[in-house]
Amino acid sequence: MARQAGIKMIVSFAVAGLIGITCVPALAATDIREGPSATEYGSFGQSMNLADRGLTVGGYASVQYQDLHNKEAHLSLSHLSMFVWWESESRLKFFSEIDAQGLLSSVSRHEENERHYLSVERLYFDYAFNDSLTLRAGKYLTPIGRWNQGHADPLVWTTSRPMITRDLFPTNATGLMATGNLSLFARPIEYIVFASTGNELRPDPDQDPFNSSYGVRLNIPITDNVQLGWSYASFDQLAMREERKTLYGADFTWSSPHIDLSGEAIYRKSNAGGMRDAKGGFLQSVIPLQERLWAVARVEAMRDPESPDLHKQMVLGVNYRYGPATLLKLEFLHGFGGDQMAPKGLLSSVSVLF
Repeated sequence: MARQAGIKMIVSFAVAGLIGITCVPALAATDIREGPSATEYGSFGQSMNLADRGLTVGGYASVQYQDLHNKEAHLSLSHLSMFVWWESESRLKFFSEIDAQGLLSSVSRHEENERHYLSVERLYFDYAFNDSLTLRAGKYLTPIGRWNQGHADPLVWTTSRPMITRDLFPTNATGLMATGNLSLFARPIEYIVFASTGNELRPDPDQDPFNSSYGVRLNIPITDNVQLGWSYASFDQLAMREERKTLYGADFTWSSPHIDLSGEAIYRKSNAGGMRDAKGGFLQSVIPLQERLWAVARVEAMRDPESPDLHKQMVLGVNYRYGPATLLKLEFLHGFGGDQMAPKGLLSSVSVLF
């Protein structure tokens, strides 16, 4: 069984590597650590520009291998995502991201609870008045922390995502947003203000969407290498409208030639009493080993009112970039306590931007 799992993992890397060689031969070199803005996933790949129309089409594909404790090892096409954005000389812009999740798998979805879902991750219009104010209307990623706003596989260091970014708040909202840059005491401040009255556009069946929400996010570049962020949100969700939740979050990034550190912490308070409060956080380090190879380590913990236990997990892995737009990841997860929230096992993936 272990031998078969190893063979599957090797095959997954080989196949996706071949895809990267044949499909992305002329890609611009960009440092993955810099990361594109929320609407520029295609900057790593070629994308396709429709001349004189201001329209760009791009996307990415991810092949994932899982070998988790008490589950059958399997290989899947975890994401096939397409994004389309339009802009012209006017102040109006449009962006959409459609993600087909779990299209193909080596096991049946019934046996492994595999999801097969066409997700509308984002679909919105922007109108830029100036650098200080852009208004957005539509479906967007919830602006809490850093990870959730740039969680696409080619933009993050690990195949798994931290527990607090997937379980303590809905990852998408449909409504209005104002964003821009301000200056305070000669320091630039990036701000986001958002509000939603529910009516989620194609909600994720695995999540309880917002019934109503509003919030603020600030990001302050302290130096060229250090950024600090703060998030606030107040919301209730469709399935439990009587419970109002208030979320406070803090995050940071720090970069140096020898190590990158980042982390997020969240405290979510409930009006239903302290037993319904939740909290958690993670700290992640990335160390360059060679020109295209990095070592990644993350520790995380979360307490969720749906479970009395403190979920703790450690992630150790490597991230290899085969060319500017093909990323190979391998990581080992060690959850303490053996629960489903923090599993043990191995994950690997290959992501190709196009």
